[in-house]
Amino acid sequence: MLGFLLGPLAVMAGMSFFRSTIFGMETTPSLANYTKLFTEPMYGRLLVKSLRMALLVTAVVLLISFPVAYWLAKVVRRWKLPLLMLIFIPYWVNYVIRTYAWMPLLGRTGVINYLLLQLGVIDHPIDALLFNEFSVQLVLVYVFLPFGIVPLYLSLERLDDNLLRASADLGAGPAATLRHVILPLAAPGLAGSTMTVFVLSVGSYVTPRLVGGPSGLMFGNVIADQFGASFNWSWGATLSIALTVATFALVGLVARKVPLKRVFLSS
Repeated sequence: MLGFLLGPLAVMAGMSFFRSTIFGMETTPSLANYTKLFTEPMYGRLLVKSLRMALLVTAVVLLISFPVAYWLAKVVRRWKLPLLMLIFIPYWVNYVIRTYAWMPLLGRTGVINYLLLQLGVIDHPIDALLFNEFSVQLVLVYVFLPFGIVPLYLSLERLDDNLLRASADLGAGPAATLRHVILPLAAPGLAGSTMTVFVLSVGSYVTPRLVGGPSGLMFGNVIADQFGASFNWSWGATLSIALTVATFALVGLVARKVPLKRVFLSS
């Protein structure tokens, strides 16, 4: 933790108090980078946009993951292991290749547009399927779906079936059992899925770069450009600290509802 997480973060935080110039990094510390961060609204809007997209991706992943995880944990009996393997088989393929695979599906001359044209649903190809926020969010949901399913599956599998029977015996319907029994006991898995998917989504770089286009770029793309093309490391460090603080803020909100000890040791 000290060597691979806290140490680099400390270096990044220290670097943010200096300025990069064409002659190298200035040696006099200042708050110029943070002044720029709070006075130029473009970066704030992009950070809010990235947080919004990551929260939406997380919500969709949870809506899909919970019924799938419950079905695997409490309904499936014989084919549980093969079905779990099917969830992870796509991850044997490189991440970039899996992202590129969506382009011939969503593109103007892609499979979806071709089928809709053949069925007469549309008269001309739909351009809104690719190179925008929608395509980024769709691919992120696909990429991070297993990270939502697995923590929930582990929590729900450990849920005692006798509690569900007792709830039914006491007159609770499916909705009441879900609200008062299943969701509270599955809270560590829900918190684990939420934090994992959100953290991975908000810092995404490859997916927005490949399928996002100008309107689908996220905060991580701007950070990467500062360390790459622009070679403005101090400004990139400042943006990185801003994203880290925002991420830890969400983790703190989740931790207030579900203690992290329960998330990582009980789910």
